[in-house]
Amino acid sequence: MKRKSKASAILLVCGILVSASGVLAFDSLYSDIKATKKGDIVTVIITEKTLASNSSKISTGKETKFSTQGEEGTGGLDFIPGFSVSANVGREHEGSGSTERRGSIIGRMAAVVEEVLDNGNLVIRGEKEILINDEKEILILTGVVRPEDVSTNNTIYSTDIANTHITYKGKGLVTSGTKPSIFARIIGWFF
Repeated sequence: MKRKSKASAILLVCGILVSASGVLAFDSLYSDIKATKKGDIVTVIITEKTLASNSSKISTGKETKFSTQGEEGTGGLDFIPGFSVSANVGREHEGSGSTERRGSIIGRMAAVVEEVLDNGNLVIRGEKEILINDEKEILILTGVVRPEDVSTNNTIYSTDIANTHITYKGKGLVTSGTKPSIFARIIGWFF
């Protein structure tokens, strides 16, 4: 009997956790640890690939033909010579254009639950800043997550996040070196 009571006491101690507010809460030893409340952290697996293309082709044509003729005048009108007039007017236009844009971003980052909505969905925000050789790269992600989309290992794919906003930008010598100078931008604006 002592063994059973010791085992029960150990399980009870392992199952009871003291939260930051000092309130005792019971969590199952078999439950998954997933983000569910404000301040929890969830890992986002970013797998964004985009491809957008657009093409158009136009071809128009118009042709107008006109002809008339008159015979020589007779009698008192014999001074009127015979005449013939014809004209062909045509217009053609052909044009085509196409655009294509591709983008890809793949990575992992942690995001914090900022708010739990009335329906249980989680508003998350994550920011990651990397500094390499005075070149700063900043990745910011925000969106809304359904708790059931968070996997048992507390991860979610970026494609499963609603209202996703992903911003990736850089600052430093390399980034500023690839931008045209202010003078070149002003000239480009006029021409």
